[in-house]
Amino acid sequence: MQDTEAELCLINQSACLSCSGHYQGVDMSKAGEAASLLAVHLIEEQLQVLPISIAVILQRTQAGGFGSGSDASLMQLPRKRRPFKTGSVGNIVVDNAEAEIALDFDAAHQTLNKNPLQKNSYLRVIISNALLAVGVFLKEHNMAAMRTPEIQFMEHVVTAILNANTFKIETGYMPIATFDGLVIDNSLHGSLLFGDGVREGLMEFGDAVALLQWLARYLGGEQSFVSGGDAG
Repeated sequence: MQDTEAELCLINQSACLSCSGHYQGVDMSKAGEAASLLAVHLIEEQLQVLPISIAVILQRTQAGGFGSGSDASLMQLPRKRRPFKTGSVGNIVVDNAEAEIALDFDAAHQTLNKNPLQKNSYLRVIISNALLAVGVFLKEHNMAAMRTPEIQFMEHVVTAILNANTFKIETGYMPIATFDGLVIDNSLHGSLLFGDGVREGLMEFGDAVALLQWLARYLGGEQSFVSGGDAG
């Protein structure tokens, strides 16, 4: 990238996908374009699965769920055949770490019914997993270095998820991370990303879905979704 083009990108704070070469460590060449398409595919997959997962949780709090102890309440996930054991062997900690094969829907449903706040926790985990998958992808493909305010916002979201749904903001941090009116600054340090049913968080679950949708459209090159805000 030429110096003049780099300066323009710094002024605009948007690291446009049309820029060629490298910017802030971000490869915007053909390989970078391919990574953007992969990111869009990943985000769209997460957005396809989220409604089903969320619906199951919400419906189970209203319906009777599975009968206790019924075979239908257990789900056996397929595993690869293992001709011999590999990995850590030979100590009591490893022996006690043997994985369970079946997932017990009934037990999960009972937990959900006993504690109404658990619904919020289940939804948070599912939505956070989608955000983590996308955030890790952006970091792996050096897209997280973009100074686009929404990309920076996503980085702070991922960090909060990895710290028990809690923001970790350094003292003196200058706010450059924003999304649709939501601003991350150092006043958020120690506060929640998503509310827990008692305390309010910065984001609602709908904001997370909107962020994923925005990222898919931005990385897909829809110019109408490129931020017009000043990252500072």
